[in-house]
Amino acid sequence: MRHILNTCLIALMIFNISCEDAWYQKVDPLIDVAEDRELKDRDDLPFLTKGVLVNLMYVYADLASASDLISDQIEFSQTVNNATFTSYDQLDGRGRVDIADDGAQYDDNFSCAGNYASNGRFRKHADLLIETVSALDAASATAEDTAAFYTGYLAGGLARAFYATYFALTDDGAPGSPIDDSPMISTADMFTDARSKYLAAVPYATDAEKRVLHSLIGKTYLLEENYSEAATHLNQGMSAGDAPLQALYSQQYTNNYYQQMGVGRTQGIVAYRFIDYVAADPLEANRLPFVEAETSGDQRHVQTKYPDASSPVNVISWQENHLMLAEVSLRGGSVSVSPADAVNAVRAEHGLAALETVDLDVVYVERDKELWCTGNRASDQTRWNRWHDTTNLGTEVEETIYGEWRYLSISLYEKNNNPNI
Repeated sequence: MRHILNTCLIALMIFNISCEDAWYQKVDPLIDVAEDRELKDRDDLPFLTKGVLVNLMYVYADLASASDLISDQIEFSQTVNNATFTSYDQLDGRGRVDIADDGAQYDDNFSCAGNYASNGRFRKHADLLIETVSALDAASATAEDTAAFYTGYLAGGLARAFYATYFALTDDGAPGSPIDDSPMISTADMFTDARSKYLAAVPYATDAEKRVLHSLIGKTYLLEENYSEAATHLNQGMSAGDAPLQALYSQQYTNNYYQQMGVGRTQGIVAYRFIDYVAADPLEANRLPFVEAETSGDQRHVQTKYPDASSPVNVISWQENHLMLAEVSLRGGSVSVSPADAVNAVRAEHGLAALETVDLDVVYVERDKELWCTGNRASDQTRWNRWHDTTNLGTEVEETIYGEWRYLSISLYEKNNNPNI
């Protein structure tokens, strides 16, 4: 009888709902949600500025770790306990299914689609912040205006640099992306746009922030292999002791290197060569920390560079600037420090012995170690023409990679809905 009564009550509720076409509209208006452009007063600037920085948090560790998984720095194997995400498996071995598969079937991969959407939001909110603060009366400008201009232009530059560095439309194409349903914007044009944003931020920057901007500009030129222009800006870039520009995390929104490729959950694991680095010089453990992971096969290891959920991730640092100076010098650029001095200053931070000679091969390895798990490896492999053709090298699950994917795919949603690509 009770079941019959309950069934009748449910049926009556459904009947009542179906008879009232507008039932779902009779709710109070939302009080904690606002359209972006409704936040257009000077009092809104701190909130909007912080929102842009929160979007950097959403983007960077997820994007950088996905790129590192495509590279030869992070690997995926289901012999490791808790390694189950097929999206990560696809990124680590794009094109390994058979020799005819270039990995294009993975353009709806969650790591590709999610990161592409996140970077789009980051770019949108950065540009909207500039639109908002630019519309205010400049005669009444405050420190909040200055912070908004700096953050908006910085973030707008970063988002465009991320498009140019991490995304591509096809496996055999150059990186880049559309913006707002545009045709593809090439990596060269995207880096040019990024630099214009960074330069626009300079008038609003402190001296330390200006050095950050010059390091970022120099990096775009380095990635384009324009070493003379790279040298010009890297010479004005970050100095030893400068605080890094970081993406900040919290217990509520965690660093993905920790959460999925660290001790939070051991899905992404350390390539064997990092164990070899530490075996060759135990002091390398100062910058290459890792622990054993539970496995059902060969012993694997997981990084502890990011030991906590809230561990920040460097977007740019003085150490990276020094390594770029060393590389640019060796490639013919005119810089203010010798390659050996630049590299050894970085090594000294970890108590490592100075190197007597430094060439491009040394810089390549030093970047592998120092910039471990920061999203730089795939572009390094591409620039040095040292792409890998295997994953899980030296293990019982070693596999061949046949495809040419070196970037994250522009999302399937973008491909299906943008008429210009």
